[in-house]
Amino acid sequence: MAKPATKAPPRRRASPVVRRADLVTATVSCLARLGAKGATGREICRQAGVSHGLLRHYFQNPDNLLLETYEQLCEDMLTQLEAAAMPYAANPQEALHKYFVAVFSDDWAGPDIIGAWMVFWQLARSRMDFAVVSARFNVRQRDLLERLVTRLPGRTDALPLADGIALLSAVLDGLWIEYYLSEQRTPRERCVELCDAAARRLFLS
Repeated sequence: MAKPATKAPPRRRASPVVRRADLVTATVSCLARLGAKGATGREICRQAGVSHGLLRHYFQNPDNLLLETYEQLCEDMLTQLEAAAMPYAANPQEALHKYFVAVFSDDWAGPDIIGAWMVFWQLARSRMDFAVVSARFNVRQRDLLERLVTRLPGRTDALPLADGIALLSAVLDGLWIEYYLSEQRTPRERCVELCDAAARRLFLS
């Protein structure tokens, strides 16, 4: 006697949080490949496999999808950098090292994410709303670096703290772009080593 056919379990809809994350990922990919003009709502939804009409369920203002994506990425990056570094706060040099490792992780140093970030930097130069998000992110990122640096034992005051943080940020951003342009020219591990060396020279020499 044949067994009765079993019904396939019903497919579960992705939660709004997961769906929004998928759309953010699709937006980043579109920005890296197509630039700001090519990253339209319809193209992003096509890549994410959702109806364009559903954007309003996942974003406050679908017409400003790029801005909301930028805000989300800034928040996610700061959260992950802090989570990587602060558990090692009792060992400030190790905390800084973990911060640098996180910056050059696949999450934040892949070709799509850096390509998208460059588009956001361009938008921050031409649009006030993006400029506001960029300025707020920079303040919070430098505040995190300052918290880590001020805990370094034997820290010198050879130059003002703000200047040291600005120089360390410049080294970090420059190596980040260097890694994006050519992984062979400056490998990930070397980028982290150079950031460690810059921090030592700036604050411990």
